[in-house]
Amino acid sequence: MTSFGIPNGSLYEPTLKLLDKVGISILTEGRKFRVEMRGFSNFTEALIMRPQDIPEAVTDGVLDAGICGWDCVMESRLEHNLVKVTELDYSKKSAGPVKVVIFGKAKKIIDSTDILVTSEYPNLTADYFKRATVRFSHGSTESKVAFGRYDYGVCVMETGQSIRDNKLNILVTMLVSPTVLIAREETAEMTSFGAMLTGALDADRYVLVKMNAERLKKETILNILPSRRSPTVNKCADGSFAIEAVVKRSELINVTFGLVSAGATDILTTDVLTILS
Repeated sequence: MTSFGIPNGSLYEPTLKLLDKVGISILTEGRKFRVEMRGFSNFTEALIMRPQDIPEAVTDGVLDAGICGWDCVMESRLEHNLVKVTELDYSKKSAGPVKVVIFGKAKKIIDSTDILVTSEYPNLTADYFKRATVRFSHGSTESKVAFGRYDYGVCVMETGQSIRDNKLNILVTMLVSPTVLIAREETAEMTSFGAMLTGALDADRYVLVKMNAERLKKETILNILPSRRSPTVNKCADGSFAIEAVVKRSELINVTFGLVSAGATDILTTDVLTILS
């Protein structure tokens, strides 16, 4: 039985949504941590666990692969024992990586024996602060610095709003941490799986646009039609043309108005489930 690691917490729902887009279902049941995984023959079960524990579980062979933040891999110091199959552009609130930052009330960092640092990443922090005392933080790290108990804090940041709201300064970005698919070994199947996941995320930014065009209007339409790749053009029985193109979602409104003005008819837009280059 092969096992896949799914992070709980803030990455849990986005990860289930991503897996569902590529046809993988996780059969959750109550509060069970070992659940059935369907849709990809390489994995028959999933283990739901803290993302911080996934790198160690993959290294020890409890899992064959899993999804977590790259910060979890680096903090575990297991980056040389694992394969980073691919980076996945999603986090709790945004389509992009989070950051591990040092913050404080001061405008600069002082490293001395009388400095106290509270950190969600004690290993990474110890690499930066050579003389200060570093203590592990279970959370609410900003409040400990805001209350004056600690000189500096180290935490994961997505927007930085909580840090700014508490009148603290972001001093150093220690690590940019994307969500990653990691595995014990690099295989063709795992590489393809990673490509499917990145393709599903990429597809969120595009739509498929289909239309019909009379013969005399075809070139005008093709000239104004942006596309991720060259548009697909097929000749119809009546001499007209059927045209398809993958267009950025952010450009859809302007593109549609341009197509109507150029004489395109029967315009249809549909979501794209995945894009494989």
